[in-house]
Order: sequence, then structure tokens, then C-alpha cells
Amino acid sequence: MKLLIVDDHPLFREGLKQVVNDIDRIESVSEADTGRAALALVQHDRPDMIMLDLAMPGMDGLQLLETLRREGPDICVVVVTSYDDKAYLDRAFELGARGYVLKDSAISDIRICIDTICANGIYISPSLGRDKALTPSTDRNVDLLLEKLTSTERLVLTKVAAFMTSKEIARELGMSYRTVQNHRSNICSKLELRGAHQLMHFASQYT
Repeated sequence: MKLLIVDDHPLFREGLKQVVNDIDRIESVSEADTGRAALALVQHDRPDMIMLDLAMPGMDGLQLLETLRREGPDICVVVVTSYDDKAYLDRAFELGARGYVLKDSAISDIRICIDTICANGIYISPSLGRDKALTPSTDRNVDLLLEKLTSTERLVLTKVAAFMTSKEIARELGMSYRTVQNHRSNICSKLELRGAHQLMHFASQYT
């Protein structure tokens, strides 16, 4: 796996690089200190995974993530940030991130994060907490929840499980972006989920 680290702090990049270099599945690691530099490396190196900070000068991490989804939708993106606000977490997953790791626990979390994503899961730093709504206690409970959904909502949920953004779902299903967002909102309401990160976790685990 080819990895790209995008962060404007050289000491943090170096520390993260030392951690990932000890992971067998990582074949090469490149670095960028700005969003623009990262885009150039994406075109040149075609990394499999990108770990990016949110707070960067010029193009910030969320802007970079949105651009990456347009230009390279198959690239797996993990946000590595100091921001523990759920609004940033939700926005990152709405834009297609597969992981959200807090910097103060990155050294211990990053290996688990990579393993989880490679097993087709998503990863959120444990310190951000997990709601009980994310883990129905039995398969029967899951079935009962899914029975609440319309056929279209189930279809949208399968696309969310494939880590597609709302814009990508809209294009594939021939819907407007607003219609997809309404379906996502209805799904969250029926499944008692709060936010894009909970929706993606449920979809990836139970569809």
C-alpha cells in the first residue's frame, strides 16, 4: 500500500511516518505540507491511502478531501486532526473519509485504523465515543430497523455502505443532491442514528 501524509507540521509528519513504516502492508510513504502539494503527488504517485490534517494554510483538509473525491474517488482518506468537534467528524464522513483519528492518540490508533479500513470498515478514535445506537444487540434488531426503510432508502443505504458521497449517489441513481440528502436524513431518523459517521458505521456493518 502506498501512503501519503498531508500535514503542515514537519515534526508530526516525521513521527507518523516512523509509526507507519513499521506496518508491513505499507510499501512506501510520501509527504506533502499543503493541499496543493498533495494534489500534485496524488496525480504523480497514485497513493492508496491519504492521511490528512484539517487545519492547513490555503486549501484546508476538508477542501482537499472534497477535491480528492472528485478527482480520485477510489483513494481512501483518513483524517488525522486535533479537532474533536463532532461537526468536523460528520463533515469528514459526508465527504467520504474512511477514518477519523485524533492526533493525541494517533500513535496508538493508527495501526488499528489501517487494519480496520483494510477489512472494509471505518475507524473513529475511541476517545470520540461510540453511541449505543451504532450497535444493535441482535441481528433481529437490525432486521426490525431495516424494515422501517423504503426500497429507495435501502438502496441509498447500500450506496453509503460502499462509501459513496451524496453527490456520487445522486449521479449514480439519477437523483438530485437534495433528494439524496433527504433520504439520508430519513434513514437516520428511522434507524435512530445521529450524524454521517453513525450512518456510515451502521451501513458498513449491517448492509
